[in-house]
Order: sequence, then C-alpha cells, then structure tokens
Amino acid sequence: MKGLELSAKCDVRGMIFIVVLYAIGAVSVPFETVAKFIGDEPYLVFLSGFFFKSLCAAIPVYLVFQFKMSGMFSGFKGAVKYLAVLPALVVAIDNFPIVPLFSGDTTVSAKPVTAICYVLYCLSIGALEESIFRGNILPLFMYAFGRNKKGTFWAIICSSAIFGAMHLLNLFGGFSAGVFLQVGYSFLIGAMCAATMLFTGNIFVPVIIHSLFDIGGFMFDNFGTGTLWTTPNIIVTAIVSVLCAAAILILFVKWDFAPVYESWGLNVYPTDEERARYKSKK
Repeated sequence: MKGLELSAKCDVRGMIFIVVLYAIGAVSVPFETVAKFIGDEPYLVFLSGFFFKSLCAAIPVYLVFQFKMSGMFSGFKGAVKYLAVLPALVVAIDNFPIVPLFSGDTTVSAKPVTAICYVLYCLSIGALEESIFRGNILPLFMYAFGRNKKGTFWAIICSSAIFGAMHLLNLFGGFSAGVFLQVGYSFLIGAMCAATMLFTGNIFVPVIIHSLFDIGGFMFDNFGTGTLWTTPNIIVTAIVSVLCAAAILILFVKWDFAPVYESWGLNVYPTDEERARYKSKK
C-alpha cells in the first residue's frame, strides 16, 4: 500500500477535506464567462460547460484508481441489480416535464445543435459530480464509519449532506430562497445516487441517473415556456417521490453489500506498520 491509497485509509478526514476543496473549485469554474468570448449562441455555453466539467472530472477519476477502487468502473451482472435501479430511474424520468407537456401547460423547443450540446453538458455534470461525491467522498466516509450496513448508511448521509451543501455556492449569484430548497432535494438525490451505486457496485449507474435527472430538471428553464409546476405535476411528483424513496430504503435494508466492499477493495485495512510509516512521513 502506498501513496494516495495509504493517505485515503490513514487520514480519511484530511483526504475528504482536500476532495471537498477540489469540488468547490471544480463546480465554480466560470465556463459561461469563457463562452461569452466565443459568441452569443446558447449552444456555446453548453459546449463550454461540457468541456470544462469533463476536464475537471479527470482528477476524481484519477483518484479512484489511486485509491485502488477501480472496481467501481467494472460492469455488473444480474437482473436483480438492474431492477434495484428502477425506483431511481423512475424519479429521474419523472423530473422531465412530462405531465405539463401532455396537459399543454408547457411547451419545449430547442434547435437540434443546442439540444445535443445541452445533453452533453448534463452528462458532464453527472460525470463530474458523481466521480467526486460517489467515487471519492462516499468510499472515504465508508473508511471512517466502517464497512458494514450502519457505516454505509452514515457514509451515504454525510457524503449526500456535503453534496447538498455545495449548492449553497449558488447564493453567490444572488440570494434566493429557492437555493435552500435546492440544497434539500440535492441531498435526497445524492442519497439516491449513492444507493444505486451500492446496489450495483458500478459508478456509471449514478452518473446516468444523475444526468437524466438534470436533463429533465433544467429543460424547462432553458427551453420551456408556460407553467411547469401545475397541480397535477406536483401531485404526480409527490406520489412518485414517496413511493420510490420507500422502495430504495427497503432495498437498502435488505441488500447485502459485502460483494461491493470486496470489489472496491474496501476490506483491505492498513497494517500497524503502514500506519506508523504514514505518520512518520507527515
């Protein structure tokens, strides 16, 4: 055991602090300002965001390999694992303005090139934020709390709380009470993504779920007109959210995470000699 892997296991709090600092910097990259130097077309903002967020995702992906947890990039097998993702997938799809579109309360329109760049941008958000918060911070908290069901639960809570709190950075763009609502539902979405990653052992699953959620969630703000939060939409969203949250919680209680711990290398503890060597280097 050497390098960053030893740091991750012997100085968990320090490593979490470093990753969080990186996350603050990565999500604060002013790609909109850069895009303005190129032109006024909307697709340039999305394309600029895609480029910078994809670039920033390289560091947390590198850390996953340095922490010797590359198993989370491997494929997963078994229909049961796929089925376990369905509640989260339903939540992500429900975030699209489906109900108001069908009722005619909302219309969405975008040029093809803009729509493609928009989807790429949302994919890069999912890749960046999931590689940081689920790829790095979640397993680091699992080292801190222990590799068991209780430790996993608190690792999900703490990593999701940090993910939600990161959205307070939006207050720098101007005070809005909506930011605090965003913090709350981001915490819940973070917990949901963490659960899907633990059900499957694969980081690509929460990346897809997160990206779909953002594609649907930002669609109205960027391309929509009319009314989004109609009464039927609120009712459907509330019912879907409660039912899917209950399903995910039940699955979490019953799920055996031991194979995931094994595939990620979480069961490998540093020896006393390695801990002593790490302290001597500080």
